[in-house]
Amino acid sequence: KMYAGAGGTITNNLRALGARVISIGLMGEDGEGYELQRCLDAVGADTASMVRTGELSLGQALPPERDLAEQLGISRNSVREAVRLLEHMGFVISSQGSGNFISCNIQRNLKDSFELLMLLQRIDYHQLADLRTGLELQAALLAAERITDVQAEELIALVREMASCSSERAAHLDKQLHDTIASISGNELIIQIHRALSSTIDQFITDMRRRILLNFQTGGQLQYAHEQIVGALARRDKLQLTLAINHHFNVVNEGMERTL
Repeated sequence: KMYAGAGGTITNNLRALGARVISIGLMGEDGEGYELQRCLDAVGADTASMVRTGELSLGQALPPERDLAEQLGISRNSVREAVRLLEHMGFVISSQGSGNFISCNIQRNLKDSFELLMLLQRIDYHQLADLRTGLELQAALLAAERITDVQAEELIALVREMASCSSERAAHLDKQLHDTIASISGNELIIQIHRALSSTIDQFITDMRRRILLNFQTGGQLQYAHEQIVGALARRDKLQLTLAINHHFNVVNEGMERTL
């Protein structure tokens, strides 16, 4: 039996399914990390590297709860709880009437972790701005290599609408602009992280834009930055694109310093 929270339950379930379990790392304070390490070692889990699933593959159905309970020698309620934990972590997706399937939904895992950090005040808007700057600069540089003429025209039309619509509509288009650039980048990891943080970024964009728009000068600067970003993408000009992205976040950061 395992007594270190979800770690033991998840490990036993995965091993019963024929998986080779290797932990990525340990979390916890006041001995929690040590306890989880001890329990993983007790069942022979290799804690040297990443999780490798052996014969399990993405989309594969898990055995029925009754079969898992028999294999593990535990109650169906315990199996059900373990599946819920795996689903919360993004490793399993449940479909009513169809069963449980192996998944790799890192968006949910990262989103929950990020929002918890915000809730615990371990990160703030300043750190979020730093993250966005690096993430979106790399996304934009990749997008400059892959953007089509049709996509460029769509972004140009979007920015034009932003110049004349309401602040609520502009905030929505702002998110759409950044989401589209991330998608055009073609980098699945960037896209996944961007989506995982979407709810927090939505709030970030809405708050910052509302505050910036209270000042006519900075509101105009933000619109100008968006126009420069899209123009540089359309020309595939990475130098001007870098300058435009940096200008965009300078405007956001200045607005943040005045209001936080």
